[in-house]
Amino acid sequence: MAGVIDDYVASLRRELDFDPALARRMAEDIEAHLRDAAEADPAWPSPEAERRAVERFGLAREIAGQFATDAVSRQARRTWIALLATVLVTFIAMRLRVMWLNDFGDSLSVLAPLVDRYAFIAALAVGAIGWFAFRRSLLPLAICLGALAASIAAGILRAGLFVEGAPLHVLLAAAGEIALTGLLSFHVIGLGLRMRRTAMLRRAG
Repeated sequence: MAGVIDDYVASLRRELDFDPALARRMAEDIEAHLRDAAEADPAWPSPEAERRAVERFGLAREIAGQFATDAVSRQARRTWIALLATVLVTFIAMRLRVMWLNDFGDSLSVLAPLVDRYAFIAALAVGAIGWFAFRRSLLPLAICLGALAASIAAGILRAGLFVEGAPLHVLLAAAGEIALTGLLSFHVIGLGLRMRRTAMLRRAG
């Protein structure tokens, strides 16, 4: 049968299930600490020794809330790094398309170049403001993601990359910005989930 420490560790894993790697690492470390504390109790081995070790350590939900806050900070850093990489590769891809189009010519109306250019500028502006003023907020990252996706889509359509047979370096740059946009989406969604769970843990605590 599961003991008091086993139940506590299982509860902690449930609270941190939004981040399986974190849940596994913290559960292993905390279980080892609790067992050491219980074995040092004069009543060991007994459920009372385990219960006292758990009570001294604190409620699982409160501990999970502390770890969840740290997880949000780490995920926010990863998301901003992904955003920076996406912006840089998108800028390079834009310049390569422009150089190619100077010889080839745009394949669509004036709308696509405008979206390509100004959506990218909007992503830069929102990203800069978000970094200095709202670094822990999800909104500027989501806006940047949407703006970059619009810029990339307009740039690809503008250049007719899937129709006109663009040079290999232009196609590779486009593939890179698409892949990084997918990576950025993954990090933005992950950050949103962690922020939501952290808020729930704080309210419950």
